[in-house]
Amino acid sequence: MLSFILQPSSIAQLPLAQAGQLLLVMGISFAIITLISSTYRFHKMIQLGEESLTTVEDCNDFFFIQVTRYLSKINRVSSGFGVFIIQFITEEPDQRIVQEELLRKLKKITRIADDKACLFSDDCVAAIVDTEESNVSVVAQRMTITLAKIVATKSSIRAFRIGISSFPMHGSNSRQIINIATEALEAVSFENPSPFYVAPAPAVLENEKPDAAPGELTRVDKTAVIDQLTGVLNPSAVGSYMRKYLSELRHKKQPAALFCIGINRIDQIIKLHGEDAADNVIANIGQALQRLTRDCDIIGRYHRDDFLVLVPCTLQQGQVIATRLRESVQKEVFVYNGRQIKAAVSIGIATYPEHGRNLRTLFNGAFRALEVIRDWNTTACLVYDPAQHAKTKKG
Repeated sequence: MLSFILQPSSIAQLPLAQAGQLLLVMGISFAIITLISSTYRFHKMIQLGEESLTTVEDCNDFFFIQVTRYLSKINRVSSGFGVFIIQFITEEPDQRIVQEELLRKLKKITRIADDKACLFSDDCVAAIVDTEESNVSVVAQRMTITLAKIVATKSSIRAFRIGISSFPMHGSNSRQIINIATEALEAVSFENPSPFYVAPAPAVLENEKPDAAPGELTRVDKTAVIDQLTGVLNPSAVGSYMRKYLSELRHKKQPAALFCIGINRIDQIIKLHGEDAADNVIANIGQALQRLTRDCDIIGRYHRDDFLVLVPCTLQQGQVIATRLRESVQKEVFVYNGRQIKAAVSIGIATYPEHGRNLRTLFNGAFRALEVIRDWNTTACLVYDPAQHAKTKKG
């Protein structure tokens, strides 16, 4: 194999322009290699099971990915989760054995279907608990009492403490939420009778009113993710979360369907009943979609009267699910100021892998199918067909 090492003196001998170009190429090459390495590691971590986590770095990356998964699936205004990092003290020489034993105990006191327990750092275990933000302190008290009883019977663990953060209170990205939980550990002593600490709400920002009225949103993080009218992901967040989720489904080789759901004749509702009545209908349809979909589906709003739903399913299953959603919404009766208002939705459908591999391509297909339905002036579900529905350029 032929190889060479470029010495600094070699660069110095080149003309200034060529030396600059060479340094630029080297810098770009290094950035690309770093990106490829990071992407490869991320995909590798997604596919790893807990039994394959051999290093502290693996454990931390695995935990980070689990928190990101919870963030990517938030689609209800009341939804949230708590991050619990449990640090222990042991005198055992093999700390990993103690750590794995504590993890097994933690899994027994968390819900298998809803929560996730992981190894973290070299002297911690962690749990992501699917619960509303208001319940985090109650869960912390219950977990502390249960762990105290377990530790009392285990001579290998001398003491423990718990640092806790939550979504949406402490941010809308995984690293921020994990860091706040880690910092919360330092606020409680191992010797404390109740050794847990829930990180407080972030300080009020300068541009926020400290005397906000009850019920008024005062946290930017939640506003950045959740649409306040409907309770689903808002237009600025839906694309990011759906891209992450679709990427995860692709790597698992799972199919997916994207629904573009449009409320029919919203202008007519505004004309007959007013803007507030239309907002009431939109909010109620958002809530209905949340009731009718599963926790593994992601719902977002991308326009005033349009929603997106990303569903792990095949094309055939997607047609059935979309039809059920459309028929269920059509049966709803919305009441505003004593007046009954009926509404209907139409749904354009595009699926992975049939119609594309990325969110933009699927959105373009599903949205075009929805446009075709609207051109028909009817209510229906329609699967995108590139041969029939692709727009032609006007001459």
